[in-house]
Amino acid sequence: MVSTVILQVYLIYGLIFIMFSYFAIKALIRNRSRISITLSLVFIIPALGILTNILYRTIDTYEFNIIGNKITIVLSCLGLINIYFFVELVSKSQVSFKLWKQITMFVIYAALLSVLFFIPNGVEFEYDGVPGIEGYKNRDLIDLDLGVPVWTTTFFLYGLILSQAVIIWLIFIIVKQYKEFGKDSIYGRKYIQTVIGMILMDIVIVGSFVFNWLNTPIGRTINLVAGIFIFPAAILLYLGLRQEKE
Repeated sequence: MVSTVILQVYLIYGLIFIMFSYFAIKALIRNRSRISITLSLVFIIPALGILTNILYRTIDTYEFNIIGNKITIVLSCLGLINIYFFVELVSKSQVSFKLWKQITMFVIYAALLSVLFFIPNGVEFEYDGVPGIEGYKNRDLIDLDLGVPVWTTTFFLYGLILSQAVIIWLIFIIVKQYKEFGKDSIYGRKYIQTVIGMILMDIVIVGSFVFNWLNTPIGRTINLVAGIFIFPAAILLYLGLRQEKE
């Protein structure tokens, strides 16, 4: 029987990495403007997080599992802030929305997310019910027990509150822009796609926080199924954010 961890990491996450990388490259191929680079960051940053997830599961050392799991969730959350930058660049201009402001906001959010790295014992891996390095050393290698991450309440609450505050803010900004352009305009329709894509992607992020904290088999199965939402989320985000050729 194939474990949900193996299915999630090597099948679902592998396909997601390919899709996100494809959209990032496609955005850059269209042109190399600041807008297209910002759009590509919406996809390439989470793609790097997903790649880290695959790598630490493949290399499979306990220390790298811990740091790799944190990198994965940080990059998954960080990518979405670029949606705000993209909307600002489209609705205003590259002149009025200064590059230094974009970089400053990006760095501040990255720094806030990086606090997750410094929460004491925020992430611990569990192997067949045995936590920590003891479980890692005595795991069942025959059945390829990759273990599951378990997040503390502090780690869970900090990451969830921070990421959801940004998501709610993003949705507010996009809905505001939607009202300004009007529901019948092309931008209005595209903003709807963007919001739906963000919500679908956020379901996966929230699921990671909640179910890695709860650490129950049924929860992890639900999280595995919810991971499929990433596929329509990525498609809707790309369709909603891409600029039409003139």
